[in-house]
Amino acid sequence: MNSLFRKFLFYNVLGFVILGIISIVVIILSNNYQLNKRLSLIQTQTLISYNYINSTNFSKYNISDLSLSELYASLELKNLSILIIDNDKNILFDTKGYDIEMESFLSEELISVETIEGTIQKSVENENSNIKRNFFNNAKFNNSFKKSLDGESQKFFINYVNNQLLLFSIFPFISLDESLFIVAYEDNSEINEINKQIRLNIFLSFLAIILSLMIFSFFLNFVILRPIKILALSAANIEKNLKSKPKIDELGKRGDEIGDLSKTLNEMLENLYEKINDAEKYSADLMHEIRNPLASIKMASEVIFDKTPKDYQKFIAMIESDILRIENIITDYSAMIKDEARLSITEAKVFNIEDLIIEIVHEYEKLNKTNIEFIFINDNSTKDKFNIKGQVSFLRQAVQNIIDNAVSFSKYGDKITINLSSTSNYTSLSISDNGPGIKEPIFEKIFERFYSLRDEVDATKTHSGLGLNIAKQIIDAHQGYISANNIEDNNGIIGARFIINLPIAK
Repeated sequence: MNSLFRKFLFYNVLGFVILGIISIVVIILSNNYQLNKRLSLIQTQTLISYNYINSTNFSKYNISDLSLSELYASLELKNLSILIIDNDKNILFDTKGYDIEMESFLSEELISVETIEGTIQKSVENENSNIKRNFFNNAKFNNSFKKSLDGESQKFFINYVNNQLLLFSIFPFISLDESLFIVAYEDNSEINEINKQIRLNIFLSFLAIILSLMIFSFFLNFVILRPIKILALSAANIEKNLKSKPKIDELGKRGDEIGDLSKTLNEMLENLYEKINDAEKYSADLMHEIRNPLASIKMASEVIFDKTPKDYQKFIAMIESDILRIENIITDYSAMIKDEARLSITEAKVFNIEDLIIEIVHEYEKLNKTNIEFIFINDNSTKDKFNIKGQVSFLRQAVQNIIDNAVSFSKYGDKITINLSSTSNYTSLSISDNGPGIKEPIFEKIFERFYSLRDEVDATKTHSGLGLNIAKQIIDAHQGYISANNIEDNNGIIGARFIINLPIAK
């Protein structure tokens, strides 16, 4: 699977998980909202119950005066259970209709009931034993009950392990200087069942969406991403083997946009190959046609030089100098055109740039006619830090162009310092001289074609003005970058520095 497919799948699943978490949070908040709303309603019922009880002048001694029918008539929730208990949680009143009086409870746990078919035994609950009200022993109930002893009404719920959900409201009041409590509760276990079903439905929905997403992702990978990867690999193959003029893998049989794209790319490649050939042919023809008249002019100027009065010989010398400059421009420009073509078709390889720099420095030292001292410094990094991937002959030319530029601005006996260092990702090469520096405020301008900082009257004006531009093109083609600045001290500019950074081969 390609990386684009993995990214697509990852971000879709991530978004789905976030959506799922948000949905679960919303469900929990909604459930809590419903519970609180129901508890508030139950709390209201306890207040209604108190108003009814208070109207009957209730006390624990006139329980019989309370009417269940009247109490239920005043309540909004008919399935609500209402208890009246004292401080010891003894039940004084129960809307379920159980007989609360102690003498009405049977002493036996089982009684005989006669039926037509015979005699059976039936279990009888002693309500005062709280068999039906095991929540009296629940820690949460007891904590809330203790808080109600201070006169504050309480509302809460108890969720049992068997998914039973009881909602409670406790309302304290005083009767004959005795603290009594109205306990209203209801069994609302269906809320848990509903929430459980909702969670199950969400899980199944999420599962179905993930499965659909996976199927769609594989379909997307096969139909779209895989052909795009084929196009990318074909483009990479073209970059490595441009000399053989390869084409994009034929996807034109597809009747969609990707097929049209492959056709268009192949047509563009054909046009590109033709333009490269035409450029090489036209530049060669143009250089040839210019060189012929230049050679004639140069020959004529040399012949008439000796026959011309000395006052006019300086003009002949200027003509010869300009002719030489034009020849240099033609030579460098022709080389640049050819190099641009060869740079795109030459296969890159990994090599150690430190070895290349040492070799170049030795060559300059052998041919040194101006007694310039070359100083080479490296940061003693491991050899691997100076391994780069590129085309040795072109990088040699780029470095030589920079050194040539430094030599041309240096005086007899000056020093040129070459410093090689490295970072985690780049190898850095700096070439410094003791010349006049760069007067142009915008340093990048010196890398433009035919741009020169030399004085017009300078005898070295035979330079073509293409050396730095060619060096920049080569460095750019190797995914590096080149920059220039001045070296300064308290007395001003004392030289120029060119810095070349090239990516380290991984």
